[in-house]
Amino acid sequence: MVKKIIGIGILVVIVLSVVWWYFTFKYVPKGEEFDLQYSNLELLNSTGEPEQEKYEIRKFGLYTRTYFNVNNEELIYTFEILNDGTLDAKLKYAPIYLRTDMYFKKHIKYDITYLDGKEIKAGDEIKSGETRAFKVKIHYNSPDVASQNAQFYESYIGLIYVRK
Repeated sequence: MVKKIIGIGILVVIVLSVVWWYFTFKYVPKGEEFDLQYSNLELLNSTGEPEQEKYEIRKFGLYTRTYFNVNNEELIYTFEILNDGTLDAKLKYAPIYLRTDMYFKKHIKYDITYLDGKEIKAGDEIKSGETRAFKVKIHYNSPDVASQNAQFYESYIGLIYVRK
């Protein structure tokens, strides 16, 4: 009997979780549209001689692949997000930083702000029809000299918005 109650409880939790996820992330009322456009990526400045193998806007943010050669190299990018839908959007989490090269993990620092310098935080909104501009700094700081033949650094900086 106890196993049945636990099983039913788990099933209820799973069903409620799926319903919550659907209405939070997927459900859009009829006649409404949720459409964010990530665009206008620009390398604004670089310090030192980092070699960018790739930088691009992906579905939810900025992807970079860079060879850092010496201490204190820095890259500064800008990009925009246009809310081209009819629904307002809010930032679900603070910016997410995913690093795929473990060597550089402790040597890379991020700074992402709005273009005007204001801090980005969960709950920030982009109203329908509004465009927000962002500035991203990626700073390499290590006492060791990196070797462009041996190491590269990949990062993904995500800004995940949901309907308000």
